[in-house]
Formats: sequence, structure tokens, C-alpha cells
Amino acid sequence: MPVDEFHWEKELIVKASCQDRRSAFQMVASAIAEQTDIAARTIVDHVMEREALGSTGFGGGFALPHALVPGLRSPEKVLLTLRQGVEFGAPDDQPVDILLAVLWPQERQDGFLPALARHCRLFRSDKVLRGLRNADTKTEAMMVLQSFSKPDVMTFSDRRFPRIHRH
Repeated sequence: MPVDEFHWEKELIVKASCQDRRSAFQMVASAIAEQTDIAARTIVDHVMEREALGSTGFGGGFALPHALVPGLRSPEKVLLTLRQGVEFGAPDDQPVDILLAVLWPQERQDGFLPALARHCRLFRSDKVLRGLRNADTKTEAMMVLQSFSKPDVMTFSDRRFPRIHRH
């Protein structure tokens, strides 16, 4: 599965309530732990270890927490939108309310940095961020992402559907 494809039912959490950055990481870790054989605590530890090197907040309310995780078999990601932003140490000092967490197998780092760069490009758009903030359901968030994604086909539940083009 190319890293740019999303399986919405597994990788999207909309309008979550988190008190702080760590609770957001715990929510992400729980979702990824359900899909892998890696314990949620291990995931949180690796993400927090990476975060200690410097904030992964980009500004504009977006953060891209990421980590290399030993024993992870394939890249994993979760997009999390929050009801209210949390302090993240972002360069603009704005709270973060949209996080895309990306975990990568430590033993297979090829493709990691290019994947982060591709994700950053999508989430630099104010239109994407505004659309995600206004999305109240997974379906609405998925529609926002599909309308701004470059591929002509997005994956949904391992079946391919053509993108809907708005006129």
C-alpha cells in the first residue's frame, strides 16, 4: 500500500477531545496499536522521544508527529482532528488541532523522509486545514481530503473508487 493512501475507517479520528499533546499522542497510539502488534505505550514513548528533539508543530494549527518504531512491519498513520487545540510548541505559538501522526519501521527507513514531505505539502494548504476543522464526521473529513489530494483515485476499504470532481 503506498503511504499516501488512506484507509479512512482505520486512520481518521474526527473531533476528538484531548487535554494536551500527550493525550493526543495516546489516542493516536491506541488507534495504531489496534492495527499492529506494537503496544500503545511503546508508540507513545517513541513519539514523545522524537518530540523531545523539537516540536513537530508546523504552525497554522497543524502538527506532524512522527517516529521510527522498532518491530513495526509497515508504515502507519492516523489523522486526528481535535475539538480544541492543544499547546504544541509550534513556531507560531498557535495551539494544534490537526495532527497527522506517521510511524515508520525503524529497520526499513527508506521512503520515510519523502513520505513526510508529501504529507506536509497537502497539509500546508489553509483550505485543507479549514475544511478539516469544519468537518464533523469521518465522511466529511474524507471528502475534504479527497478534494485536495493529487491522485485521481483514492483507496477506501481496499477497494478503488474514482474521485468525485466538483465543478
